[in-house]
Amino acid sequence: MPQPVLGPAGVTVVTPPSKELYTEVIKLSAIAGDATGFLACMLPKNAFVAGVNALSMGANTTQTINVGITLGGTEFVNAYAPNSTGYAAIGDKAGTYVGTQLAADTPVYAKASATLTNIVYVFLQYYMPQQGMTW
Repeated sequence: MPQPVLGPAGVTVVTPPSKELYTEVIKLSAIAGDATGFLACMLPKNAFVAGVNALSMGANTTQTINVGITLGGTEFVNAYAPNSTGYAAIGDKAGTYVGTQLAADTPVYAKASATLTNIVYVFLQYYMPQQGMTW
């Protein structure tokens, strides 16, 4: 467990430094355009993708969602079926970029397989290492 120490000018410093997770929230709604896909956000260079979760506002019985670096890409979420109401870990539907550090600024696209019946929020969590550090 990290122990606080007194640093320069009496400032308390924790070594190793604490890590802070950032979250991008992607909303896939019940409109036809979300089945075409869209640019949802950008992740910065050196971001370490730590996790993906989903919150479904109702059952989407036959639809799946993908989140990746291209329209229909699966690098973050691969064919996840939000078929029940509630919050869930993506689990085995997480893509290959989850658990990796990004080498460049990276676009994130979201797409549903068909028009959703209910809204789904995807929470994409990432960590930014301090300058000069890696995960």
